[in-house]
Amino acid sequence: MSEQNQSSEAVYRRRPDRALGKASEAEQRSALAAYIAERPQLAAFARDMVRAFEEHEAADVRARLAAAGAARKAWKKYEPEVPALILDARAAGVSGVEIAADLGMNPSYVFRILREKVRYSYRIDVFNDPDIGLGWQADENGEGVADANEAGGLADPDRLADEHRQGMLGVRRAHLAARVLMWKGPDMGLDDEAVYVREWPAAEADKQ
Repeated sequence: MSEQNQSSEAVYRRRPDRALGKASEAEQRSALAAYIAERPQLAAFARDMVRAFEEHEAADVRARLAAAGAARKAWKKYEPEVPALILDARAAGVSGVEIAADLGMNPSYVFRILREKVRYSYRIDVFNDPDIGLGWQADENGEGVADANEAGGLADPDRLADEHRQGMLGVRRAHLAARVLMWKGPDMGLDDEAVYVREWPAAEADKQ
């Protein structure tokens, strides 16, 4: 009885889903290709859609490139001011780690600036300049960043004074007696608070 039942029972084997899926995908692609081939307008529409997508992608990339280029140019213009900004932020109580995080910079660069640079301000006076008046008269002033010595002061104030005097007075006014005063920090103080003072008498100025 059991043998008869075994011989009469049907045996079904299910085709693997993967094989079915592959065949279906191939058939679908073939059918879609035939469908589009019979409809040239639809094929042209599909090509236009692909072209529009590619153009959109290209425009998006160009826009990103332009934005990156503009940001780089803006940064290059601002980059020289970064050391002064770092020193001013530290003087205001912002930690080196916080400065680096806010600027998106490596902390080692920030700490190097804090260790090796110093902020200073200066004023150039001239003596008996006919265009300004008799006696010592303030001519120009400004501020900057310079190399620091081990004590945190100006490493080479003589060089800075020479550069500022020559830059401000130039050749036309080089004969005038002049003096340069410097203060630590970006803000000028009183004359007797200056950390550096140097004078060029008129006779000495004529020789330089």
